[in-house]
Amino acid sequence: MTASALAAQGLVRSYAGPGGRVRTVVQDVDLSVSQGERVALVGESGCSKTTVLRALALLDRPGRHDGGRILLDGVPLTRARLAGTGRRAYRKAVQYVIQDPAASLDPRRDLLSQVLLPLRYLGLGDGRQEREAMAAHQLMSVNLPDRLWRRYPHQVSGGQAQRVAIARALVVSPRFLLMDEPLSGLDPATRRMVTDLLAHLARPGSPGKAGGAAQPGGAAPPEQGPALLMVCHDLGAACRLCERTLVMEAGRVVEDVATSQLLNAPGHRASRALLDALAPATDVITPANPDRQGER
Repeated sequence: MTASALAAQGLVRSYAGPGGRVRTVVQDVDLSVSQGERVALVGESGCSKTTVLRALALLDRPGRHDGGRILLDGVPLTRARLAGTGRRAYRKAVQYVIQDPAASLDPRRDLLSQVLLPLRYLGLGDGRQEREAMAAHQLMSVNLPDRLWRRYPHQVSGGQAQRVAIARALVVSPRFLLMDEPLSGLDPATRRMVTDLLAHLARPGSPGKAGGAAQPGGAAPPEQGPALLMVCHDLGAACRLCERTLVMEAGRVVEDVATSQLLNAPGHRASRALLDALAPATDVITPANPDRQGER
């Protein structure tokens, strides 16, 4: 694990079942994502991929049967570290996009206002005018037409809602972006557009960093976009987007390997099962090559 990393060590998560029985769904998970990396977390449905992601996003409440540590830059997240402004600082560094983006949008707010919210919550931007400029810039970077900005969530498609959710996460310039099934439920054209967007996130001048242009307020563009940890059950999506893949089975990470190596020589039965289920396609078995994707 590098110094600039988001990590989990010995992560355990459990739920109370019928009769008070404890069911452990995440078992001693170790993982890390370094700055600039794109990592896929794959596995069959029900293997607790989302539970791991929610733990990293600090959206669960660990119980007495749970354990493990979340670390940012090698430092464990303790209650003391998250006290005061610590939790907001973590939200600035780590953003999370849930599987159903429309469900995360406030039905009473238009799309531009949705992207404004994290800026206001985190105290970013110098007043409403600058925040609106930052939000508008981010919506443009995800190719959402300005004619849609004043519409409400129920007035746009699922793919458009997905772009708003991505823009809302990226507008605070996070260092780490957690995404749960970002391509599920999208039509083929929108799926390709979102795939291309995510493929360029970790590159210089990425949409996550205002397209490489100076941001409102005169800040210089950072050198690269956020690191990506993407949950998916589709190994094909992992091939297209991520250099490294973690394979989960029954609440455990059973393989952590370069995506290219996973495709050529899967080392675990769960990895082989996912690979066997990958539909034959001419453009799927090309791992993490955004330059080629831009030619399609």
